[in-house]
Amino acid sequence: MSKSRSRPLELEFIAFDDPGLLAHMASLVARGEGWINLEPVVEEADLPERPGPFAFLTGPTHEIPTATWVPGRHTPTGDTKPTTIGLQHAGGARVAGKLRDLGLPVPDDWRVTQDHPRRGLVASVPPGADNGAVVGWLLRAAELLCATPTTGRWGASVHSGSTA
Repeated sequence: MSKSRSRPLELEFIAFDDPGLLAHMASLVARGEGWINLEPVVEEADLPERPGPFAFLTGPTHEIPTATWVPGRHTPTGDTKPTTIGLQHAGGARVAGKLRDLGLPVPDDWRVTQDHPRRGLVASVPPGADNGAVVGWLLRAAELLCATPTTGRWGASVHSGSTA
C-alpha cells in the first residue's frame, strides 16, 4: 500500500493565538506528525518580483519569510523529539544575532541548530513549550525580517502528515 500526502489545509488569521491555528497545532502535537508553514499576507501590488532562473547564484531570495513549525515526532520507545521551528528569510547571515539586536532574541531554552543566510534559521524547542508562545515568536521574527509591506494577516498551510 503506497502512502500519499494529503493536501494542506489553508487558514488565514490575524492573531498568533488564533484558536483555529492553536487547535491544529495541538492535533499535530498529539499525533507527533505533520507541520505548519506560516507566511505574512502581502497585497498583490507589493509582491516582490519573481527571481530569475539564476537566483540561486545570488543572495537570499525569501523577501517574504516562510516560518515552519514541526511538532516533536514520537519515537518507537515512547519518547518525543523536540519541536522544531524554521525561518527562511532574506535577513542575511547570523540572523539570530540580528533578531536579538532588534529586541527579539531566540529564547534561552531553544537550541539553534542552523543559522544560514540561504537555508534559514532552525531551532529545537523543548518539549512542553507553549505553542502560542512559540508561534508568536515565529511570527514576530518573520515580521521583523520581512522586506515587503504586509497586511497584518497571516496565511497558514497545515500539513497533517501522510495518509494511507
